[in-house]
Amino acid sequence: MTPVTAAYRHSRFTADPERLSAADIWSVARALRSQLAKDGFERRLPLADVAERLSRLDINGIAFDVAWDLDHRVLNRAGRQVMGVTEYDKASPDCVLVSVNGPMLEGADTLLRSTIAHEIGHLVFDAPGWIVVPPAAPVRSGFASMKNLRDPREVRANEFMGALLVPPSLLRVDWQRQARRHRFPPAARPSTVISGAPAYEATALETEAAEEAIFTLAERYCVSESFIRVRLERYDLLRGVRSWQGL
Repeated sequence: MTPVTAAYRHSRFTADPERLSAADIWSVARALRSQLAKDGFERRLPLADVAERLSRLDINGIAFDVAWDLDHRVLNRAGRQVMGVTEYDKASPDCVLVSVNGPMLEGADTLLRSTIAHEIGHLVFDAPGWIVVPPAAPVRSGFASMKNLRDPREVRANEFMGALLVPPSLLRVDWQRQARRHRFPPAARPSTVISGAPAYEATALETEAAEEAIFTLAERYCVSESFIRVRLERYDLLRGVRSWQGL
């Protein structure tokens, strides 16, 4: 299997990412998506064959194998179930293990896809450093705990997950189509994130129409409605989502 590749600014000593902005992370997500999607217009990124397709990665010239387990329960060190985790043990120096809690996420397709995408973020940004400078003890990171949400690694993996499943370039087009269909009035100031893209104020939109538009996009990308709201806000395509009582 040809390895999936990506590159970004990193330390030449530790391989750790260096000063990556959100846009930098989106760019890496775009590079991976281009190798996983059938074409550049596909919205629902296929992840059913992720264990086969992402069995080997080459990140910044650092190649390693990936062993996936999607079939068993995943527990944290306290013995509680978690959605997923990415682990490395220097006993297997060229391999990283990704475990996604298939039984826990059975029937929750959107959450399963988000978890897989999040763990891919850890593979891309955290695993190279483990390979280059192996930790003394086994290490893990992942979709494990609400307490980890402020961990820079988790923030980075979440941002990657968002752009991998719902890229800014595609969402811009689809949101604009929904805006035209529902005749949403654009804001006076365009998006400050996506050059030239119209932005919209949540408080200026009719709630039922906006909910319908967001539901349509969630179905198209196979993510949750809250996922779409976050991406619209992150790309500055929809403002004031948090204060929008209807959502």
